[in-house]
Amino acid sequence: MLLTVDIGNTNIKFGIFRENELIRTLTISCNKAKTADEYGVELYSLIRVMGIHREDFSGCIISSVVPLVTTRIEDAVRELLGVEPLIVGPGVKTGLNIRIEDPSTLGADQVCACVAANAGGKAPMIVISMGTATVWCVIDRNGSMIGCPIAPGVSVSLEALTKNTALLQDVAFTAPDSVIGKNTDKSIRAGVVWGTVCMIDGMIDRIEKELGEKSTILATGGLANKIIRYCEHDITINENLILEGLRLIYERNKKGSLS
Repeated sequence: MLLTVDIGNTNIKFGIFRENELIRTLTISCNKAKTADEYGVELYSLIRVMGIHREDFSGCIISSVVPLVTTRIEDAVRELLGVEPLIVGPGVKTGLNIRIEDPSTLGADQVCACVAANAGGKAPMIVISMGTATVWCVIDRNGSMIGCPIAPGVSVSLEALTKNTALLQDVAFTAPDSVIGKNTDKSIRAGVVWGTVCMIDGMIDRIEKELGEKSTILATGGLANKIIRYCEHDITINENLILEGLRLIYERNKKGSLS
């Protein structure tokens, strides 16, 4: 079995693959204050619930945008599973042609999402990741990643609004029937949800105009299900796109090691 780990600024998502099948996922909060032992306990709980033994694992691969947490997860995996994790980064074969000014600046999570998109979709593609940030990864007709506009994520925007405005309260990520808010709650939801929807649709229109052709559009991330359903474009949601990309990258680098 293979353990895949996606470490983001807000959450850490674990995925367990048996050959090509994702059999279980677990999402926990990303906390820089947690020790390797604490992360190990949470990982052990996932394995124990499934009745899996440490010797069932033949490998682990990690993508991360939080270096401090990466080392702690690495230590936890080594101690708990007895395997050496593969970290997505320089020197790791991904098969993705990255055509931006400095390829090393592209987040490992976005690399994984694009690898998975290329494996299962038809280029050109726009891969939208919705987490702490909202990112549009653009893949041209040749399968090359050529750029990625980045905007603050929905949660970040809402938190900034409510924390810095004394009379505004937290709201749910559900769109009101009207974009014209009739009370405080509906006004915030109209602005945050419908505003994000318009931004996503508008960015897709502009990207496709610049590409000169229609694109296959995919979305992933914890907030995709809450927002994408309101969009006008045909967008396929795959919550586990990054985990699938991790598996593909692992196979490319460790052929024959999965069991």
